[in-house]
Amino acid sequence: MRKSILLAIISLGNLISAQQTPNDQLNKKLEDEKNEIQAQYDLYIYNNASLQSNSTNSTTKELNKFQKDLISKRNKVGGFFRGQPYFLSSFDTDQIKNTNVDAINNGTITGLNGSFNGDGIHISVFDGGRVYENHAFFMRAGNSRVANKEKSNIPYDDHATGVTSIIGGAGYNIPKLGNPRGMAIRSTFDSYFFESTELEGENTKKTVLQKLLASSAYLSNHSYGYVIGWKCENECIWNGEYNPITKESNDLNGTYYITDQSLDNIVYNNPHMIVVKAAGNSFGDGSDNTKEKYYNNGNTKFSANDKIPESNCSQGYDCIAHGSVAKNIITVGATEKITTNGQRYAQASDIVKASYSSAGPRDDGAIKPDIASVGSDVIFASTSNTGSSDIGQGSGTSFSAPQVTGIIALWLEIYKSLFNNQTLNTASVKNLLIHSAQEAGNFPGPDAWFGWGFADAKKGAELLVDKSNEKIIFEDKILTNKSIDKIFLESNGSEPLKVSISWIDPSFKNIKINSTDNYNNRSSKLVNDLDLRVINISTNEIFYPWKLDINNPLAAATQGDNLVDNVEQVLINNPTAGFYRIEVSHKSNLMNNEGNIANSQNYSIIATGYDRLVSENETIKQDNSKSLVYPTLLTDTEKIVNLDFSQNIDNVSVYDMSGRLLKSEHPNSTSHSINFQAYNKGVYVIHIKLNNNETVVKKIIKR
Repeated sequence: MRKSILLAIISLGNLISAQQTPNDQLNKKLEDEKNEIQAQYDLYIYNNASLQSNSTNSTTKELNKFQKDLISKRNKVGGFFRGQPYFLSSFDTDQIKNTNVDAINNGTITGLNGSFNGDGIHISVFDGGRVYENHAFFMRAGNSRVANKEKSNIPYDDHATGVTSIIGGAGYNIPKLGNPRGMAIRSTFDSYFFESTELEGENTKKTVLQKLLASSAYLSNHSYGYVIGWKCENECIWNGEYNPITKESNDLNGTYYITDQSLDNIVYNNPHMIVVKAAGNSFGDGSDNTKEKYYNNGNTKFSANDKIPESNCSQGYDCIAHGSVAKNIITVGATEKITTNGQRYAQASDIVKASYSSAGPRDDGAIKPDIASVGSDVIFASTSNTGSSDIGQGSGTSFSAPQVTGIIALWLEIYKSLFNNQTLNTASVKNLLIHSAQEAGNFPGPDAWFGWGFADAKKGAELLVDKSNEKIIFEDKILTNKSIDKIFLESNGSEPLKVSISWIDPSFKNIKINSTDNYNNRSSKLVNDLDLRVINISTNEIFYPWKLDINNPLAAATQGDNLVDNVEQVLINNPTAGFYRIEVSHKSNLMNNEGNIANSQNYSIIATGYDRLVSENETIKQDNSKSLVYPTLLTDTEKIVNLDFSQNIDNVSVYDMSGRLLKSEHPNSTSHSINFQAYNKGVYVIHIKLNNNETVVKKIIKR
């Protein structure tokens, strides 16, 4: 009898366990981490207060202030590394034109029906306090578009209000200042505090990651993070590790650590959760500053004999803190405003890095930030801690990230309109953002300052229209384990051929807590390494994706086997006319987030700049017949199209795009020429029948 009861209890336990979702398991992990961190911080407060009290130089007043300051930071603590806590902090409209958002707002994009301003799109903002919901910028028809999820004892926050208004504040023109109008002025918002707090109607504190998971936010903005190296305000504090005996210093900039792992877990379990995060404003802070310098979280002043750690990004790279280098989020860097060419992008040199904007890459060489947008001299809704409808102006990646969030909100609205209320997943949004980005930086391709380039709202919207008209490849696909996906297409050589893929990768698990092995660890944090290749079928030339050199991150990106990014892009600027094969494969076994072999991996693919899709059989026929039709693009000075085949040509027919027959000839030879001089500019189709009954069809463009 006892055995039966025991078995019943075991079975019930197994049932409960089996019913737990991945999010339930993740939430328990986050709760355990929260409790451990706060217990560790309480001990830290006790130990540091004891050390301070033993100092003969400390007065009772100083001791009380010291302990009070430590206690006030308790809800901001994000974790520990080797005994040192790190804390969350905020990262401190011409930009509408710079990013071409106005073309979407004004309804001037060909193929879109009307204007788009964020209708039906709900966005969560995680920031430094409550958004002032009654600010004039958030009111519509007498109602606020902002819902505060925090209790009313949390003060209103200027930064949170400003960030939200950049996404969707309904601004107006302010003389001598500008227009603080947001991107998606009809979107609605949920407001959360990034500190550990009790949400409205709850009595248990949640960390910001627990709030994010519980919110199931489709689109969320996070303009906060850790400062792991130098942070200079009234004084300069070194937030990394410093050994006063050895004079050695280290930090976790560029390091994939616990918060990154948690973010990747959240997005992997919820592949429709789009997380946009600021890169940080740490570039250049530190040793060159004339302010007083401290370490040990501001408790100890550097002496004259100490070796001062180098400034953040002293070599021009590596100052994005952990928590912003996760694989499955979108990290945004900041640029100056575009002031030339009517405030429109014209060339790469128009994009100037904001001096403060933190630079990547991740320590394994992965591209971070992912994208860049305007962050300097941005106008926004401002408020007091009790609430007021004020106007502010400032600079920071805090203000570039919400611009990208606003752009994505508009794309989501457009997608719902074009595709019967369907939604875009995270991998597709990231892929669209990267594929549509404008070139930035000193060299072609991605880099450590701007990521994949400068965000362009209009170009992304145009790609969505092209998808709806089946002019491009933009699909969600499933790569099965040990397989190769292939797509065959033809290029006429008239424009660049670009292919991009993006996927939600399982979180990297092999993190050594509190280990110095985390410093500048170069091992790849990819779990499923998908490989994108584009092959010229005629020549067998293989084109590889972009990648950065971790040993020289500021050098021009090269093209080769990318082992670290869960985004890959192949760009052929001057393709030769002919057939191409896109291949997506993978290394080793595909894995799931639990560390088990997976049957498949979902991914997003975008391909542009091709003439048409073809079947594999068509490419085989052409290859077997060793056919050559050239040129397929006729300029003003060209009038002859040449045909060369291994078989005799029985018949050649030329048609216009309406299907009207313009010419029919019977060469009865392996070579032939067709004169297009008499034809107007446009697109034509040549049907070629060989004496072995094979048929070859070619499109000819006359400009």
